[in-house]
Parts: sequence; structure tokens; C-alpha cells
Amino acid sequence: MAVLGVRVRLGAGATADDVRALKTWLEREESLEELVSTGQLTIEEQAGTEGADGRLGPDLELVLKVLGDVVTVAALTEYTARAVKTWANNRRRLQGGDPDPQIRSLDPDGE
Repeated sequence: MAVLGVRVRLGAGATADDVRALKTWLEREESLEELVSTGQLTIEEQAGTEGADGRLGPDLELVLKVLGDVVTVAALTEYTARAVKTWANNRRRLQGGDPDPQIRSLDPDGE
């Protein structure tokens, strides 16, 4: 069965705390919270798959996986992009720096 979802990768200036904070933010985001609480969406922290040479921060990313036909990948990508943008703006305002999040849909095989 193909895994559908969204991958969120933070830029080189992000820390492991940023990844955990973003995960918590996404789990509480109104458009995603019900899917998470009912087990229809998982948000996993995992080692990055596209590590850049010379990266100083952790090579971590978040993967949001849809477990069923409850939402389209396009809708999940939109919800996630909106939530990540709000989180990044808040982080910049409170802590400075730029986590530079990158969001993309997972390929049908989950990669």
C-alpha cells in the first residue's frame, strides 16, 4: 500500500528543538488535530533523507503520513504549509533566525 503524505524539512539554521516545536505545533493545528487524535494522520520525526554537506544543525525532518482516504495529499499539503508558515513567522519573531522550512508531498512509495 502506498504511503501518502507530506515531508517537512527545516533549513540549516534549525535545531532539534525547532523540529520538536514544529511537530507539537502541527499536532495542535486545528486543521490537523482531529486527524492526529483519531489516528488517521501520524507525524513522525526522522533522520533527513537529503542531508547537505557541511550542515551544522541536525539532519531531521517531519513526515506527516495519511492513514486512509480521509484527506487528499493536496489538502494535507495546503494545511501543513499554512501551519508551518505561521510557526516559522512566530519563531522568527520570538527567537530570530530563519528555520527556512521546505514542504513537499511524499512520492507514492513514501520517499
